[in-house]
Amino acid sequence: MSAKNPPLSSEAYRQMLVKDGERRFREWHGDFLRHQQAFRASLAAQRDRYIPSETYRQMLVRDGERRFREWHQNYLNYQKQYLTELAASRRS
Repeated sequence: MSAKNPPLSSEAYRQMLVKDGERRFREWHGDFLRHQQAFRASLAAQRDRYIPSETYRQMLVRDGERRFREWHQNYLNYQKQYLTELAASRRS
C-alpha cells in the first residue's frame, strides 16, 4: 500500500462493511415502503370500484326496465304511425 492509503485493520474494514450494509438496507427498505404504500393505495382505489352483487343485480334490473320502456314506447309509436297510414290509405 502507498503512504497515502495505509492498510485497514480488519476491524475498520468490518465496520465499513457494516455501515455500507446498513446504508444499502435503508435504501432498499425505503424503496420497499414506497412500493408497499403505492400498492395499498391502489388496493383501496380498486375496492371503491367494486359493487356488491345484489346492488349490481338491482342496477341491471333497473337498466333492463328502462331499456324495455324505451323500446316499447318506440314500438307503440311505430304501430300508431302504421295504423294511421293504413287508415289513410284505405280512405283514399
